[in-house]
Amino acid sequence: MLKLALATSAQLPELNEDDRLLLAELRARGAEARPAVWDDPQVRWEAFDRVVIRSCWDYHRRLPEFLEWLNRLERLETPLWNPAPLVRANAHKSYLGALSAAGFPVVPTAAVARGSGASLAGLLHERGWNDVVVKPAVSASAFGTRRVSLRDAADPRVQGFFAELLASGDALVQPYLEEIGRRGEWSFVFFGGSYSHAVLKVAAEGDFRVQHEFGGDVRVQPPARSLVDAAEKVAGWIPPPWAYARVDGVEAGGRLMLMELELIEPLLFLSCDPAAASRFADAVSAAPRV
Repeated sequence: MLKLALATSAQLPELNEDDRLLLAELRARGAEARPAVWDDPQVRWEAFDRVVIRSCWDYHRRLPEFLEWLNRLERLETPLWNPAPLVRANAHKSYLGALSAAGFPVVPTAAVARGSGASLAGLLHERGWNDVVVKPAVSASAFGTRRVSLRDAADPRVQGFFAELLASGDALVQPYLEEIGRRGEWSFVFFGGSYSHAVLKVAAEGDFRVQHEFGGDVRVQPPARSLVDAAEKVAGWIPPPWAYARVDGVEAGGRLMLMELELIEPLLFLSCDPAAASRFADAVSAAPRV
Protein backbone atom coordinates (compact mmCIF):
# COMPACT_ATOMS: atom_id res chain seq x y z
CA MET A 1 0.00 0.00 0.00
CA LEU A 2 1.34 3.40 -1.03
CA LYS A 3 1.92 5.70 1.95
CA LEU A 4 1.67 9.40 1.15
CA ALA A 5 1.88 12.58 3.16
CA LEU A 6 0.34 15.79 1.88
CA ALA A 7 2.49 18.43 3.54
CA THR A 8 0.61 21.37 4.98
CA SER A 9 0.99 24.18 7.53
CA ALA A 10 -0.08 24.38 11.15
CA GLN A 11 -2.74 26.91 10.11
CA LEU A 12 -4.30 24.29 7.80
CA PRO A 13 -3.69 20.96 9.58
CA GLU A 14 -6.42 19.25 7.55
CA LEU A 15 -5.37 20.90 4.27
CA ASN A 16 -7.41 23.45 2.36
CA GLU A 17 -10.70 22.46 0.81
CA ASP A 18 -9.20 22.06 -2.66
CA ASP A 19 -6.38 19.76 -1.54
CA ARG A 20 -8.82 17.54 0.34
CA LEU A 21 -10.14 16.52 -3.08
CA LEU A 22 -6.72 15.04 -3.86
CA LEU A 23 -6.63 13.34 -0.47
CA ALA A 24 -10.01 11.69 -1.11
CA GLU A 25 -8.94 10.58 -4.60
CA LEU A 26 -5.75 8.97 -3.30
CA ARG A 27 -7.62 7.15 -0.54
CA ALA A 28 -10.22 5.93 -3.02
CA ARG A 29 -7.36 4.28 -4.93
CA GLY A 30 -6.28 2.39 -1.84
CA ALA A 31 -3.38 4.61 -0.82
CA GLU A 32 -2.72 5.40 2.83
CA ALA A 33 -2.72 9.20 2.51
CA ARG A 34 -2.90 11.83 5.22
CA PRO A 35 -2.05 15.48 5.91
CA ALA A 36 1.18 16.20 7.78
CA VAL A 37 2.34 19.60 9.06
CA TRP A 38 5.73 20.29 7.54
CA ASP A 39 7.34 21.72 10.71
CA ASP A 40 5.84 19.20 13.17
CA PRO A 41 8.81 17.52 14.89
CA GLN A 42 6.71 14.43 15.62
CA VAL A 43 6.22 13.51 11.96
CA ARG A 44 8.36 10.58 10.77
CA TRP A 45 8.86 11.59 7.16
CA GLU A 46 10.95 8.52 6.40
CA ALA A 47 7.82 6.39 6.89
CA PHE A 48 6.24 7.74 3.71
CA ASP A 49 6.72 6.52 0.16
CA ARG A 50 6.09 10.04 -1.12
CA VAL A 51 5.59 13.51 0.32
CA VAL A 52 3.59 15.98 -1.73
CA ILE A 53 3.90 19.68 -0.85
CA ARG A 54 0.44 21.19 -0.72
CA SER A 55 -0.96 23.71 1.80
CA CYS A 56 2.41 24.95 3.10
CA TRP A 57 1.22 28.53 2.79
CA ASP A 58 3.59 29.89 5.42
CA TYR A 59 6.85 28.83 3.77
CA HIS A 60 7.66 32.30 2.42
CA ARG A 61 7.61 33.76 5.94
CA ARG A 62 10.01 31.10 7.22
CA LEU A 63 12.11 30.28 4.19
CA PRO A 64 15.35 29.20 5.99
CA GLU A 65 13.38 26.69 8.09
CA PHE A 66 11.48 25.46 5.07
CA LEU A 67 14.68 24.95 3.09
CA GLU A 68 16.17 23.03 6.01
CA TRP A 69 13.08 20.82 5.97
CA LEU A 70 13.80 20.08 2.31
CA ASN A 71 17.37 19.21 3.26
CA ARG A 72 16.11 16.88 5.96
CA LEU A 73 13.88 14.97 3.54
CA GLU A 74 16.80 14.63 1.17
CA ARG A 75 18.96 13.20 3.95
CA LEU A 76 16.17 10.76 4.79
CA GLU A 77 15.88 9.89 1.07
CA THR A 78 12.15 10.50 1.25
CA PRO A 79 10.78 11.24 -2.25
CA LEU A 80 9.40 14.76 -2.39
CA TRP A 81 7.07 16.23 -4.99
CA ASN A 82 7.94 18.48 -6.44
CA PRO A 83 11.63 17.52 -5.96
CA ALA A 84 13.69 19.61 -3.56
CA PRO A 85 16.08 21.11 -6.18
CA LEU A 86 13.10 22.38 -8.17
CA VAL A 87 11.44 23.79 -5.06
CA ARG A 88 14.62 25.62 -4.03
CA ALA A 89 14.98 27.16 -7.48
CA ASN A 90 11.35 28.28 -7.46
CA ALA A 91 11.34 29.82 -3.98
CA HIS A 92 12.99 33.05 -5.16
CA LYS A 93 11.35 34.82 -8.08
CA SER A 94 14.70 35.41 -9.73
CA TYR A 95 13.66 32.46 -11.90
CA LEU A 96 11.70 35.03 -13.92
CA GLY A 97 15.03 36.33 -15.19
CA ALA A 98 15.98 32.85 -16.36
CA LEU A 99 12.67 32.50 -18.19
CA SER A 100 13.13 35.87 -19.83
CA ALA A 101 16.66 34.96 -20.89
CA ALA A 102 15.25 31.78 -22.41
CA GLY A 103 13.04 33.89 -24.67
CA PHE A 104 9.71 33.71 -22.89
CA PRO A 105 7.57 36.88 -22.75
CA VAL A 106 7.86 37.80 -19.06
CA VAL A 107 6.44 40.92 -17.48
CA PRO A 108 9.42 43.36 -17.34
CA THR A 109 11.04 43.00 -13.93
CA ALA A 110 13.56 45.06 -12.01
CA ALA A 111 15.27 43.01 -9.31
CA VAL A 112 16.41 45.06 -6.31
CA ALA A 113 18.88 43.51 -3.88
CA ARG A 114 18.34 43.36 -0.15
CA GLY A 115 19.95 46.24 1.73
CA SER A 116 20.68 48.17 -1.47
CA GLY A 117 19.04 51.39 -0.24
CA ALA A 118 17.55 51.93 -3.69
CA SER A 119 15.17 54.81 -4.35
CA LEU A 120 11.83 53.60 -5.65
CA ALA A 121 11.10 56.95 -7.33
CA GLY A 122 14.55 56.90 -8.91
CA LEU A 123 14.00 53.39 -10.23
CA LEU A 124 10.67 54.34 -11.79
CA HIS A 125 12.18 57.43 -13.42
CA GLU A 126 15.07 55.36 -14.75
CA ARG A 127 12.76 52.72 -16.24
CA GLY A 128 10.13 55.15 -17.48
CA TRP A 129 7.41 53.40 -15.49
CA ASN A 130 4.42 55.38 -14.21
CA ASP A 131 2.54 52.64 -12.40
CA VAL A 132 4.19 49.58 -10.84
CA VAL A 133 3.68 46.61 -8.58
CA VAL A 134 6.25 46.11 -5.82
CA LYS A 135 6.63 42.71 -4.18
CA PRO A 136 9.12 40.63 -2.20
CA ALA A 137 11.20 38.23 -4.27
CA VAL A 138 10.11 35.47 -1.88
CA SER A 139 6.36 35.72 -1.57
CA ALA A 140 3.02 33.94 -1.89
CA SER A 141 -0.63 35.01 -2.06
CA ALA A 142 0.33 38.64 -2.80
CA PHE A 143 2.15 38.87 0.55
CA GLY A 144 3.86 42.26 0.86
CA THR A 145 2.63 43.30 -2.60
CA ARG A 146 1.72 46.93 -3.29
CA ARG A 147 0.80 49.01 -6.31
CA VAL A 148 2.62 52.34 -6.52
CA SER A 149 2.33 55.27 -8.94
CA LEU A 150 5.27 57.44 -9.98
CA ARG A 151 3.73 60.35 -8.09
CA ASP A 152 3.34 58.34 -4.88
CA ALA A 153 6.81 56.82 -5.11
CA ALA A 154 8.32 60.14 -3.96
CA ASP A 155 6.24 60.07 -0.76
CA PRO A 156 8.56 59.37 2.22
CA ARG A 157 6.02 56.88 3.58
CA VAL A 158 6.08 54.89 0.34
CA GLN A 159 9.87 54.97 0.22
CA GLY A 160 9.77 53.82 3.84
CA PHE A 161 7.68 50.83 2.81
CA PHE A 162 10.21 50.05 0.07
CA ALA A 163 13.15 50.40 2.45
CA GLU A 164 11.46 48.10 4.94
CA LEU A 165 10.90 45.55 2.20
CA LEU A 166 14.59 45.70 1.24
CA ALA A 167 15.65 45.40 4.86
CA SER A 168 14.17 41.90 5.02
CA GLY A 169 14.91 40.58 1.53
CA ASP A 170 15.23 41.13 -2.20
CA ALA A 171 12.38 42.85 -4.01
CA LEU A 172 10.88 42.96 -7.49
CA VAL A 173 9.37 45.96 -9.24
CA GLN A 174 7.20 45.40 -12.31
CA PRO A 175 5.08 47.74 -14.43
CA TYR A 176 1.40 47.33 -13.70
CA LEU A 177 -0.42 45.78 -16.65
CA GLU A 178 -3.82 47.34 -17.29
CA GLU A 179 -4.92 44.03 -18.81
CA ILE A 180 -5.08 42.54 -15.31
CA GLY A 181 -7.92 44.88 -14.43
CA ARG A 182 -9.64 44.52 -17.81
CA ARG A 183 -9.20 40.83 -18.52
CA GLY A 184 -7.93 39.15 -15.37
CA GLU A 185 -5.05 36.72 -14.84
CA TRP A 186 -4.95 33.18 -16.22
CA SER A 187 -3.73 30.16 -14.27
CA PHE A 188 -2.85 27.09 -16.34
CA VAL A 189 -2.49 23.86 -14.36
CA PHE A 190 -0.26 20.94 -15.37
CA PHE A 191 0.13 17.46 -13.93
CA GLY A 192 3.04 15.19 -14.79
CA GLY A 193 4.03 17.41 -17.69
CA SER A 194 0.58 17.50 -19.30
CA TYR A 195 -1.93 20.33 -19.42
CA SER A 196 -4.96 19.74 -17.21
CA HIS A 197 -7.18 22.83 -16.97
CA ALA A 198 -7.22 26.60 -16.59
CA VAL A 199 -9.09 29.27 -14.68
CA LEU A 200 -9.37 33.02 -15.03
CA LYS A 201 -8.78 35.00 -11.82
CA VAL A 202 -10.42 38.42 -11.61
CA ALA A 203 -9.68 41.12 -9.03
CA ALA A 204 -12.37 42.78 -6.97
CA GLU A 205 -13.55 46.24 -8.02
CA GLY A 206 -10.89 48.80 -7.13
CA ASP A 207 -8.15 46.23 -6.43
CA PHE A 208 -5.44 44.66 -8.57
CA ARG A 209 -4.81 41.51 -6.54
CA VAL A 210 -6.67 38.49 -7.88
CA GLN A 211 -6.26 36.28 -4.80
CA HIS A 212 -9.43 35.31 -2.94
CA GLU A 213 -8.00 36.80 0.28
CA PHE A 214 -8.47 40.21 -1.34
CA GLY A 215 -11.90 39.59 -2.82
CA GLY A 216 -10.75 38.09 -6.10
CA ASP A 217 -13.01 35.75 -8.05
CA VAL A 218 -12.28 32.60 -10.05
CA ARG A 219 -14.06 31.98 -13.35
CA VAL A 220 -14.09 28.72 -15.23
CA GLN A 221 -13.95 29.45 -18.92
CA PRO A 222 -11.96 28.01 -21.82
CA PRO A 223 -8.79 29.91 -22.71
CA ALA A 224 -7.75 30.53 -26.28
CA ARG A 225 -5.72 27.68 -27.75
CA SER A 226 -2.84 30.09 -28.37
CA LEU A 227 -2.65 30.84 -24.65
CA VAL A 228 -2.63 27.15 -23.76
CA ASP A 229 0.14 26.57 -26.32
CA ALA A 230 2.19 29.36 -24.74
CA ALA A 231 1.68 27.93 -21.25
CA GLU A 232 2.69 24.47 -22.49
CA LYS A 233 5.97 25.90 -23.77
CA VAL A 234 6.66 27.36 -20.33
CA ALA A 235 5.86 24.01 -18.70
CA GLY A 236 8.23 22.36 -21.14
CA TRP A 237 11.03 24.56 -19.80
CA ILE A 238 10.77 23.04 -16.32
CA PRO A 239 13.51 20.44 -15.73
CA PRO A 240 11.88 17.01 -15.26
CA PRO A 241 10.71 15.15 -13.34
CA TRP A 242 7.89 17.07 -11.68
CA ALA A 243 4.34 16.28 -10.62
CA TYR A 244 2.54 19.61 -10.84
CA ALA A 245 2.95 23.19 -12.02
CA ARG A 246 0.89 26.32 -12.41
CA VAL A 247 1.67 28.88 -15.09
CA ASP A 248 0.25 32.34 -14.34
CA GLY A 249 0.02 35.07 -16.92
CA VAL A 250 -2.06 37.78 -18.50
CA GLU A 251 -3.15 38.12 -22.12
CA ALA A 252 -1.56 41.28 -23.49
CA GLY A 253 -1.05 42.21 -27.10
CA GLY A 254 -2.41 38.88 -28.22
CA ARG A 255 0.08 36.79 -26.28
CA LEU A 256 0.57 35.36 -22.81
CA MET A 257 2.77 37.56 -20.64
CA LEU A 258 4.20 35.34 -17.92
CA MET A 259 3.78 36.61 -14.37
CA GLU A 260 4.74 33.59 -12.26
CA LEU A 261 5.59 29.91 -12.51
CA GLU A 262 4.38 28.17 -9.35
CA LEU A 263 6.07 24.88 -8.45
CA ILE A 264 5.89 24.77 -4.65
CA GLU A 265 2.42 25.00 -3.10
CA PRO A 266 0.06 26.68 -5.56
CA LEU A 267 -3.68 26.36 -5.35
CA LEU A 268 -4.47 24.06 -8.27
CA PHE A 269 -8.21 24.74 -8.57
CA LEU A 270 -9.09 21.04 -8.44
CA SER A 271 -12.72 21.89 -7.77
CA CYS A 272 -12.95 23.71 -11.10
CA ASP A 273 -12.58 20.57 -13.23
CA PRO A 274 -14.33 17.31 -12.35
CA ALA A 275 -11.37 15.19 -13.47
CA ALA A 276 -8.56 17.36 -12.08
CA ALA A 277 -8.16 15.56 -8.75
CA SER A 278 -7.97 12.23 -10.59
CA ARG A 279 -5.30 13.56 -12.94
CA PHE A 280 -3.33 14.91 -10.00
CA ALA A 281 -3.59 11.56 -8.21
CA ASP A 282 -2.34 9.82 -11.36
CA ALA A 283 0.70 12.12 -11.48
CA VAL A 284 1.49 11.62 -7.80
CA SER A 285 1.05 7.83 -7.96
CA ALA A 286 3.22 7.53 -11.07
CA ALA A 287 5.97 9.83 -9.81
CA PRO A 288 9.29 7.99 -9.75
CA ARG A 289 11.42 7.63 -6.63
CA VAL A 290 14.10 10.33 -6.98
